[in-house]
Amino acid sequence: MAPELFSSPQPLLPWFAVQIKAGIRYALYFLGIGFMMGAIYGAFGGLVFQPALFASSLIGIFCLMNFPISILAMLVNLVLALFRKSSRPVYRYAGLSLGFALVYLLYFYALHLAHINIF
Repeated sequence: MAPELFSSPQPLLPWFAVQIKAGIRYALYFLGIGFMMGAIYGAFGGLVFQPALFASSLIGIFCLMNFPISILAMLVNLVLALFRKSSRPVYRYAGLSLGFALVYLLYFYALHLAHINIF
């Protein structure tokens, strides 16, 4: 029996879950690095905590602004799937964006519960 040259693609739902997990991991990296950059910036002025929270929040705002765009792209891709013209990178983009949105929504909810006002 000859080996199969082209392997069949992985089913979409488990693959999408892997993309969401990767998005969560990347978002936690972004959150930590943004916090450290803000803390380093604030260390020169004497305030460490407020600039660190501001930097993390600013990154979070941009990530949350990206999320509706990824949902729109995924909806267009689902319509194209009816005609067999869909693209897997769009699903990856939506999965990564969903992971980022989950992390930053939880981050903003934690700031809300802690009654921390940044702006």
